[in-house]
Amino acid sequence: MNFKSFLLSSLIVTTGLVASAPGAKAAECFMGDGYRVCMESLGMNRWEVSFENNHGSEFMEVQCIGKSVSDWTSRGDLNQSEAQYLAEEFCSW
Repeated sequence: MNFKSFLLSSLIVTTGLVASAPGAKAAECFMGDGYRVCMESLGMNRWEVSFENNHGSEFMEVQCIGKSVSDWTSRGDLNQSEAQYLAEEFCSW
């Protein structure tokens, strides 16, 4: 499975589980087969998102407007294209 497919399936599972609790104050973490995704609402549709698997990890702050990315910052092992993809997929759910 390529990286984008793996990331997409991770986010589908995770965001589906948290979609009903957008105002959550504590971080919500979900573990799947070989990955872990955590997210925490910072309010105003801004999120802290972390993604870890056996290939590396990424820590992001993502600002969504509706289902689109407004802005993001990140640090970790993903290249810019992969981090952009992660932000876009996160906001799209």
